[in-house]
Amino acid sequence: MLYLVKSRAGKLSTNKEQTTSVPVTSFTPQGRKSIQEVICRELPLVIKVNSQEAATILCSPSDIEDLVFGFLYSEGFIESVEDIIDIDIDSAATAVSVKIAKPFEPKACLKPLIASGGSKGRSSQKKETEVVSGKLSVSTGQINILMSTFLSASTVYSATRGIHSAAIASPEKILIRRDDIGRHNALDKVFGSCLRNQIQTQNHLVIISGRISSEMLLKVAAHRSPILLTKAVPTDLGITLAHDLGITLVRCSHNLNITAYCHDWRITD
Repeated sequence: MLYLVKSRAGKLSTNKEQTTSVPVTSFTPQGRKSIQEVICRELPLVIKVNSQEAATILCSPSDIEDLVFGFLYSEGFIESVEDIIDIDIDSAATAVSVKIAKPFEPKACLKPLIASGGSKGRSSQKKETEVVSGKLSVSTGQINILMSTFLSASTVYSATRGIHSAAIASPEKILIRRDDIGRHNALDKVFGSCLRNQIQTQNHLVIISGRISSEMLLKVAAHRSPILLTKAVPTDLGITLAHDLGITLVRCSHNLNITAYCHDWRITD
């Protein structure tokens, strides 16, 4: 790695507990009961680039470094890991200062709060998006195994039902998976980890737990991944973009029924 990671607490780890518990009152046929419920934690993360505020992202307090890399790439501020000179993470993992090699121009639309679902402030992919032409293929059996493994892997989801997950995988196995309260953030974390670990995303498929909207599809296209698996129904624009950009878009539900929306030639029986 060419960049330097610093923490004001003297630690390189930015993983915090993703859940906490709160007292609640449960009403059941047996009556009222006071219990503790496990819920997801939410962190406002301030990102500064070359001493200028880029965004505040509501996210889960884990894999912050991956999130920063993925976010900066998605927004066009960096093109590779070599563009990062150093990262300074505060002790509470609520602020990150990044120094990049090239000049930084803040985007006005990103300075307001970016919601965990990416609904406000996310800019569209600015760079020209090319058609994805990768020849990667996957069988229906491999899809079922990957999705089954993916859906059962998150202990945070099992405990809270309040988290999104994303993963990068080969047809044989999941290589990287990340959780976050926001589906955009989970995807940025996965791609950020790929950047940091020099994993070529054009040779792998992406798995996502949440809805595939146009912005999510554009993120995948920017990283040249040819196959996208989801457990949720995509939007019509997401399907249109997948068709136009050459991405095989597949929904695999809990009962492992497989639906291909476009470019099904990459799927073998």
